[in-house]
Amino acid sequence: MPAGDRVAGGAGRGDGDGRLVGERRVAVIAGRAWAFADGLRTADILPPRLHDAEPREAAAGLFADLDAGLAALIAPGDVLVAGLCLGSGGGGAAAARALAAAGIVAVIASSFADGFDEALLAAGVPAFEVDAPAVFRTGDRLRLNAEAGTVANQSSGDRQPIRNLDDAALQRLRARVGR
Repeated sequence: MPAGDRVAGGAGRGDGDGRLVGERRVAVIAGRAWAFADGLRTADILPPRLHDAEPREAAAGLFADLDAGLAALIAPGDVLVAGLCLGSGGGGAAAARALAAAGIVAVIASSFADGFDEALLAAGVPAFEVDAPAVFRTGDRLRLNAEAGTVANQSSGDRQPIRNLDDAALQRLRARVGR
């Protein structure tokens, strides 16, 4: 069988699910939600005075102008959830790097400001759009399956399809964070 042939059923060079051996996939992400309202700006995420800080230092200042103690509560594996137009304003790349340094593993929103979703992906943090992020509340346990295109709230049972994952976006995500 030539290298590169797709196989099903676990025979040959495939892994049983129709993928090529070694083809990258996005792992299922599970984490605790931190929920915010519509219009969360990059300056709300990372105050402008920290834009030039090293990512770890900046991570300690996340949300400092909203709640000075919030950054200390964020743990590796957490998920940021917001509403409409997440990440407007300048400093999107610095905010994305700080979120990644804090251990945020994914960001979910109803919509992203121009370029903020790409800044997140460049920092290694997947950015997913869903129709009703308000069903995810702070403290809820979330399960994000990019390959299946769903976000599940394990605390309430609610599910949301991921809207912004066409084939090209999934390939970019696999290349950046796939295993």
